[in-house]
This record gives sequence, structure tokens and C-alpha cells, in this order.
Amino acid sequence: MATFVDAVNRVMRINHIIKGDDDNITTFGDTQHAADIEIAQLAIQAELSDLVSAKLLGYEYATDSVSLVTGTRTYALASDFIRFYGENASFYDATDNSRIYELKGGLDKLRDADYLYASNQGTPQWWYWEPGSTHKIGFYNVPSSQYNGRSLSYEYEKSVMVENTSDTMPFIATESYYTFCDCAARRFKQIDGSLPIPLNQDGMWMDSRARLMELMKPTNPSKHYGRKHG
Repeated sequence: MATFVDAVNRVMRINHIIKGDDDNITTFGDTQHAADIEIAQLAIQAELSDLVSAKLLGYEYATDSVSLVTGTRTYALASDFIRFYGENASFYDATDNSRIYELKGGLDKLRDADYLYASNQGTPQWWYWEPGSTHKIGFYNVPSSQYNGRSLSYEYEKSVMVENTSDTMPFIATESYYTFCDCAARRFKQIDGSLPIPLNQDGMWMDSRARLMELMKPTNPSKHYGRKHG
């Protein structure tokens, strides 16, 4: 499977920065192409962010769990958590074969409804977001001793951002990966100032993005001719 450094090399070859018999870079510390390597990294990371926002990457799916502790109200989610998977985020209690759904109105509503929300113990019936610098949720009611040690599983979308040379590019099919690099190569030109128009007005980027989205969709593409994206 392709790595981050593979993608940087491909983007630079598409843009003729390295060509012919030129050796591929093996590290991001290459001094000969230092500026172009940095721009290629930025272009690839920006394209990945776009795809994550569109929920198109199968690599994003992951599962994890939290273990309840008597009297503990809040719990940290996975360190690579981006957002819950699916429309109705929930925690699954396999012991009771039940799900705990989000409290509509969140913590603000809870504070108004029960001023003892942080101390009342019982059966966890709802979860809500807890403000802070990390992804953290709280349960209402606060778990009582009956639930101590109980595991609640959840599905989420994980970070697929690449940072290091050996990080895996999050594409299942080679065709998708190659087309993604075509998109990133056009974004490269936007970042370095050689593309004089906005990216979403560039025909080559729009064509590559449309092909990429068709390749990554789990259903068969439309047989009708016409613009589908952009």
C-alpha cells in the first residue's frame, strides 16, 4: 500500500519536479527539493481533509469502547476520534442489549433540568458532549455501582491524516489513490501560485475530483452522461 512519501513523489512527478531517471525522495529532509516537498505535503493533507469532510474514506471507520466507573461522569473518546459514525450516535451496552443515545440539548439542557446532574447516580440513559480540549462525553445518570466495569462500545470515524513518510495513504484501490494524486497535484499548483484561478474553477482538478468520487462511491455510477460534481 502506498505511503505518504510515495504520494509526495507521485505528485512531484505529475508536476515534472522530478522526472525521467531522477531518484524518488526517501525522506522529507531532501535538500534538493525542500520547498516542493513541503508544498506537496500540504497539498496532500488538504485534499485528505476535503475527503474526510465528505465522509468518503472507508479507512475512517473504527470502533472503541469506554469502561464505566462508579461515580465517574465523563469519559475520554479515542485519541484519533473525529466524529461518531452514522446519523444517530450511540453507545452499545452488550450486557443489557441496549443503546444510549445523545441527549438533545446537551449539557445546557441538562443543567437546567437537574442541578444534581453531576452527582446523581443510577442507570446511564443519555450521553452528552463535555466541553474541553479533548473529545469527551458525559453520561446521565452518572453510573452507579451496578454498572462499574461495564463496557460500552461505539462506532466512530478516525483520523486518517498523514504526517510521517511511512504513514499509509487511506485508499483501498490503486485507481482511487492515483486519481487522488492527480487532485493533489493541481492543488500543489494553487499553493505555489502557478494556478491563476480558484481550485474549484480549474477544469483538471474538477475532472479528477469527479472521477475520484465515482471511484470511491460504494454503488455503481450513473450511466447518464453529464457533469455530476463541481
